[in-house]
Amino acid sequence: MIYKISFLFVFLSIVVKFIAINITNFDLFGDEAQYWLWSENLALGYYSKPPLLPWYISVFTYIFGNSFEVLKTIPILTYFLISYTVYLLSYQLYKDKEIAFLAGISFYLLPSVSVSSFLLSTDIILILFWSLSLLFLLKLREEGSLKNFILLAIFLGLSFLAKYAAIYFLISLLFFVLVDKKIRNIFKNNFLYLCMFFLITFVILLPNIVWNTKNEWSTLNHTAENAGLSRIGFNLLQGFEFLAMQALMIGPILFVSFFFIIKKIKLNFETKFLLAFSIPIIVIVLVESIIVRANANWAAVALIALFLLIFKNIYVFSKNIITISNFFNFLFVFVFFIIISLTYPLKVFDRINGIKSFTNIVEKNYLKENKYLIVEDRLLYSNIRYILRNTEKTILMPYEPFSKIKNHFNITDPLLSDFNKDFIYIGDLENIKYLTRKNKKIKIAGHRESFKNNTINIYEVLF
Repeated sequence: MIYKISFLFVFLSIVVKFIAINITNFDLFGDEAQYWLWSENLALGYYSKPPLLPWYISVFTYIFGNSFEVLKTIPILTYFLISYTVYLLSYQLYKDKEIAFLAGISFYLLPSVSVSSFLLSTDIILILFWSLSLLFLLKLREEGSLKNFILLAIFLGLSFLAKYAAIYFLISLLFFVLVDKKIRNIFKNNFLYLCMFFLITFVILLPNIVWNTKNEWSTLNHTAENAGLSRIGFNLLQGFEFLAMQALMIGPILFVSFFFIIKKIKLNFETKFLLAFSIPIIVIVLVESIIVRANANWAAVALIALFLLIFKNIYVFSKNIITISNFFNFLFVFVFFIIISLTYPLKVFDRINGIKSFTNIVEKNYLKENKYLIVEDRLLYSNIRYILRNTEKTILMPYEPFSKIKNHFNITDPLLSDFNKDFIYIGDLENIKYLTRKNKKIKIAGHRESFKNNTINIYEVLF
């Protein structure tokens, strides 16, 4: 009965997700629009991220088009693939189809999955290939064949092309090797295959490394800056906030129940494996959250192993807890996507509310006689370019020559210093002072919009 009920919850959650994305008036997040723009100009790397997500988006949009609904469908379907991988991983780990089936279903209902399935992000691709890497690591432990070494290398290489957080896999793998004699022996007895594993992983990542060498290591530098290790401090509250977010991502019922049965956990192979691929990651990001800062999703890959550890032990203790958890997780996804379908103006959705209407005002009132639009803010720039994708307007971004590159569009679509065509400008006048051609600037309007905390100034720049 528990399987039928949980499967019904999954089916209904998928239905409500598709209804919501088809009737909502919310816009894309700026990062989502940016990833779509990248997918229109495929490259071996981008300023802030490796290239796999734009490649992935490009395949979808080539087949189905680039509408809002198509872009929002990508994470929904990807999490379906991830959940199936969780099923395969669970079966490989526990050799029990009932546990594996329920694990895959329960994973799809997690609050973190529900929220993330509305977001087109690099995390979805990373989690997919991370899960496949875990699966083939288990297969490799069972059979140290060349095929398993190669498949593990391919999926890990693709994980790195999705997001550099894949480095956590190698850190966790080191812990796993230390605690598991069988995998140690497989690596020792297949040294040539092991070398091939590292070589294939490196070859898959090599094009992105080459791109970085030609672009001043911009992606790695951005990743390092995002980590913020140059701004070290100490804030325990941030650490508690990070742990609380992990609990919410797993689901409060599962998380709290786990603490009541934690003493019953056996330190067998399965437990060691799951701990090796969760605890080191959570500890690393927790420390970073205390001394600098950390977003909740920075430890997202740890939730695969952590979820399976919690799920399996609660399943053995009481299936009813799984049913109750799935029910409340379903209520969350239902309410969350109903709010989205109604375009309900909660503050959390401010960033995606009203961008299209603002862009339509700009196009209708200010761009009739102007072919060129210059936008300073990266996220607004991305959204406007997506919304105006079927027009012939040229949209550029201010970038003073030889100054620090701040985003990918500074590289691909800069407003050059000798530009001499009249244009509409959205942003701060200080950022276009570098223009060498004489011009005058006329302020047209200042707009207060929910997606921005400050006034958006619009200028006409005449030469």
